This record gives sequence, structure tokens and C-alpha cells, in this order.
Amino acid sequence: MVLYEIGLKLQHDCPYNDLSRRYPSFVISQWCNSGNDVLEITCDDLDLFERLQKDIQQLAKSLGTRVVRKSFSRPHVQLVVQNCGCENIRGRVTPIFQKNNCLEIQPCVMKGGWEYYRLIAFSEKDVRKLFGQLEKVAQVEVISRRTIPAGAVQELFMISTKTLFGELTGKQLHALLLALESGYYHVPKKITTEEIAKRLNLPRTTYEEHLRKAESKILLAVTPYVQMGTRA
Repeated sequence: MVLYEIGLKLQHDCPYNDLSRRYPSFVISQWCNSGNDVLEITCDDLDLFERLQKDIQQLAKSLGTRVVRKSFSRPHVQLVVQNCGCENIRGRVTPIFQKNNCLEIQPCVMKGGWEYYRLIAFSEKDVRKLFGQLEKVAQVEVISRRTIPAGAVQELFMISTKTLFGELTGKQLHALLLALESGYYHVPKKITTEEIAKRLNLPRTTYEEHLRKAESKILLAVTPYVQMGTRA
């Protein structure tokens, strides 16, 4: 069986995503089991977060639900919303995923007015129908797409972001992300470390040190998975 792994982002009218548009510096991750919602909010500005909490309380009330639990672990805040209010949200895209036999790998991440999704589809026909229907209700951009021949779905769930990135410092993560976004890892390279360092107003050696440490930590984190692959 061929699997299709798709990463996409979309923009449409949605109450939760509208919050991310009003608070563009926050990252909102949402898990939903159709019974409860869990929102995890990454933020640095606690004063601004107080305003966001009030907006979430008002939103929950308008959807006929309420926030029942909060937990704080800097820089993350988790809110558990009782009795999922998704059915009261107009224009939801999750039913479109389900209608086209696509498996959503949660969480949905919202930032700056965009919703980010990762999906597994089981046929090319479903993928075409999915995008045809999504484009009628939202602005859609494909971030990534790959075909996994004869794959097992469990292989797509094996490693967590905490495992990959939990040991990285902020500087190391920023150095890696900028290298990825700037085309440093393209073949051929689109930019050099010296050019990236100039953007950051850093010595090349300092930037390269951050980048190499980030690369080393991630490679060490995935070593067990690489080893499993060689034994398969």
C-alpha cells in the first residue's frame, strides 16, 4: 500500500486561528478528540498572554464550552477546553480531511493567521479531491509532500519533536532554522555560512559553532532510529 504524507498550511475564517492572527508572536497547538480540546500556547509575553486568556474564555463561552484546567511550564501554557466546541465552528476543515479518507496527525499548529496540518492519505485520488475541496474554502499552500511505498503508518509516529529538538538551545535552534530556510542544505547550496552570519551580525565561526552543535545533537538523537533502519 502506498501512503502519501502531506504537510500543508491554510488560511480561512476560524475562531481559534483568528486568535493567532491577533497574537502573531504566539504559537498555538491544538489537540482534539471531539470530546475535549487541549490548547498549548507558546509565549514569552505574559502580559499579552493575560489578554489572550480573556479572549479564549470568551470564545469558549460562545462555543458553548469552557476552560476547565490550566497548567504552566515556561514558555508553554496548556489549556484544557471541556466539551469540544468544534461542531459550532463554521467552515471547519477537519470534516474535509475525514471525508477524503485522510488521517490528521495532530496537533494542528496555528501561527500568524495560518493553520499547519500534517496528513496521511491512502490514494492519489483522495489527495486530488482533498485539495479540490480545501481550495473552495481556504487559501492553501503545500509545505511538503512525499510518497511512502509499502509503508507502515506507525513509522510516521515514532519520533517526537522533544526527542529531536529538546536539547537544543535557542541560539542553536535559530541557527539551524535559518540555515534550512536560506537554502544552506540544498544541493547545490544557495548560501554560505559566512553570508548567513553577516545577516545575523555574527562572526562566521560563532554562527558555525551554533549550527554544528545543533546538527550534532539532532544526529545523536536520531541515531537509534538510523540503527533500526539498517537492521530492517
